Amino acid sequence: MMKKVLALMMIVFMLIPAVSAGTIDGSVKFLGDSAESTKQTREISLAVMALSGAASDLDGGIVPDISTLLETLLSYQNPDGGWGLYPGETSNVLDTAYAVIALERAYPHLDTMTRLKVRPAIQSGVSYLLSAKNENGWGYVPGTPASCYPTIVAVWALGESGYTYNSQTVRDAIKYLENASCEISGYEALALKLIAYHSTGYPVDKETIDEVKDVLLNGEITMKERAMLTYALVLHTPVDFDTARILIKLESYRKTSNDLVYWMNTPNLFSSTELIATTSFALMALSTSFETLPPSEVKNPYEMPCQALKNMQNPDGGWGLTLNSPSDEKATYYALMAIKECYPEKEAIDKAVAWAREAFQKDALWIEQNGRMSVGYYYALEILFMYNNLTEEEKAQAIELIRNAQLDYGLWGNTVLGPQPYETALAVKALRDLGVPSDDPLIQKAKDWLLSITNDGWGTYVTTRYFAYMLKPDVLTTLTVLEALDGIATPEELQPHIEWLIEQRINGGWPYWKTYYVWEKNKEFQGTPSVELTVRVTDLLIKYGHNYTNETLDFVMEARDSGLIEDKTLETASAILYLSRFQYVPPVNLYDIERALNTDVFQIIAPGMDPESVNEIITTLNDLFSGGFIPANSTVIGEESYIVMANFGDYFIRDYNPYMRFHLEDGTVTVGNITVPTDKAVVLVPGKTPKGVVFFIFYEPENVEIAKEIFTTGFIRYIRGEAMVFLSENGKVRVIVVG
Repeated sequence: MMKKVLALMMIVFMLIPAVSAGTIDGSVKFLGDSAESTKQTREISLAVMALSGAASDLDGGIVPDISTLLETLLSYQNPDGGWGLYPGETSNVLDTAYAVIALERAYPHLDTMTRLKVRPAIQSGVSYLLSAKNENGWGYVPGTPASCYPTIVAVWALGESGYTYNSQTVRDAIKYLENASCEISGYEALALKLIAYHSTGYPVDKETIDEVKDVLLNGEITMKERAMLTYALVLHTPVDFDTARILIKLESYRKTSNDLVYWMNTPNLFSSTELIATTSFALMALSTSFETLPPSEVKNPYEMPCQALKNMQNPDGGWGLTLNSPSDEKATYYALMAIKECYPEKEAIDKAVAWAREAFQKDALWIEQNGRMSVGYYYALEILFMYNNLTEEEKAQAIELIRNAQLDYGLWGNTVLGPQPYETALAVKALRDLGVPSDDPLIQKAKDWLLSITNDGWGTYVTTRYFAYMLKPDVLTTLTVLEALDGIATPEELQPHIEWLIEQRINGGWPYWKTYYVWEKNKEFQGTPSVELTVRVTDLLIKYGHNYTNETLDFVMEARDSGLIEDKTLETASAILYLSRFQYVPPVNLYDIERALNTDVFQIIAPGMDPESVNEIITTLNDLFSGGFIPANSTVIGEESYIVMANFGDYFIRDYNPYMRFHLEDGTVTVGNITVPTDKAVVLVPGKTPKGVVFFIFYEPENVEIAKEIFTTGFIRYIRGEAMVFLSENGKVRVIVVG
């Protein structure tokens, strides 16, 4: 025993001011070393409890050796199922209860074989406790009158083993405790009662919790009492501003030596039991309030299906509309557009362009023979444009060929149905790409005709000797005409068609037809949105003030992930083209922010906060964290790390965190699955920048003090989850963790 005490005293004497490796990591190392040098059941049990609670919160790769301590603890168990103060001593209620709690706390962290040994030990320990109870509670050993201290810890042990307040044994004991005086200090007894009550589900009134807060903030108490009461508090209440202050205060009393962290229970500086007990309860308090998520595999949400598109290329160099179908000019055009956004192989591109050159010549011959515009010719022409594969002479020949394919001046179509909006639009687009100016009479004639035949979209047009009429307008034809008339017709002239196009949107995208009728079934069906059409419509509409960027992004990612685009060239290529526009932003949460606060230099953007408050926040941050914190000279977020305190709506969250649902509407803000009034909320949202992180704190001006207190109270040390919401209710601030 004396050697053990001397060893611990040496640790105390060696304590010198040094930079800690982290409070939780350091106290875990201290307890692991200290517990191996003691033979007291209670000390080992408390250390095992604390190490088990901290096992999932370690950030430095330290794994506490719980199994070694458990083997020691198991070896101390007596044949009657109980434990004594030291190995081989007579069993008593207090040490047995502590041992049972320790084994229960460690159980989830054990492998299967160890669990097979631990479970019977727990059951034997519980049986010993149940048999040792007298009418009111427990004495220190069976057959002695009930005492407060062993009764509290026995109730705690039964609670850890699944007993609740519904159990008659627990109810009797709590009734006794409510009226008993305690042989240990009043605050230690209060703390243990709260811990025991929590384990059994016995309710604790708000006045008691407020009393504990007041004592911890303003009372004169020993360090052990502080550690125990703080642990009891965090079990019963979520972390709020007061709790954050209390946790920061507890942590500020820690002692460090190199990478060891511990708490001393003054004035009993060299009491080994007090040293381990105080450190154990302090670690349980901090690890209960602190979480570190293990690193997870980061998947690019904007991952492009490049390999799938490459695999669809045919041996002749082109792409078909579907996998293994004959090569098609339009499919090949879109595939080549998309391949440029991947990692294109020169050989594959050269083969595709060579195929397009042959198709271009065949399509030109077809136009000469049939006297009408060809869809294949248009897209083959566009491919050759894309790769500068047309001579000036070929361009002139193409213009002449398209002019000669008119049915009438400025009109293209077929001899059966007459002029068609789709073919006319393709001809106009081709002529403009070939250098024909938009004010050319031929193009103006086409524009006038297209605008004259409808006010709500275009489709197949039927011309007879006596009348002409439009069949059901479709999205593809309307979109193609609008693309052709962009920059030729005025926005006012196109507005009715734009409105019609918007109305066709269903299920997040645009189909060929919003609805279509099947005569055989005498039933109308809803159309299926297409990625190609949705992307093209989105690009067109944004020019006219209608922004569906985010909705289309969600639609495209869903189409990719659901298999909707599988083996479809146009759909796969269109998905790649759209996803390639978005910079990859890795997933980020508030744990990432907390880690960065200890490593990065943060610029503070707070346009609505007075300089004195900003300086106070910076001072607090420099006291709490190892990073650097300086005022920003601009409200623009750059590539480094930032803390941004701003009003709702001042910054666009998706640019920095595309995974977080964040939506403002009618005086409310939705964060994840939480919707609250903006005038009563402060919201914390993490984000990523190219070289760091950005920590957003959004609030309305009337809640600036809440935003400030997130820092000045030390609450910033306990941020967690995907986001957090601080909701002001009846003069109190409720904290909601999102995710």
